[in-house]
Amino acid sequence: MTDYREILRLADMGLNRTSIGTALGYSRNTVAEVLRRAQLKGVALPLPEDLGDRELMEMLFPEKAKEKNHKMLDCERMHKELGKLHTTNCHLSTISVLI
Repeated sequence: MTDYREILRLADMGLNRTSIGTALGYSRNTVAEVLRRAQLKGVALPLPEDLGDRELMEMLFPEKAKEKNHKMLDCERMHKELGKLHTTNCHLSTISVLI
């Protein structure tokens, strides 16, 4: 996951986009997009203390937050299925898709 908080912190220190990208291992385009969205949304340092990384991501990239909402696997059901005769991991992957 992209470290949005660190990108904002380094930009606030005066580093340019290329330097930030190099320091964190992101492309300068990624850094530029994060900074552009932060400016559009009015997100600036200091960030509220109760604002977590996930909430920050949802503020800057709401479309990514929607993609990340995966259903939790039903481990109890999978354990039951494994107990059945002739059940393999391949069967479990089919079950997990259906859940």
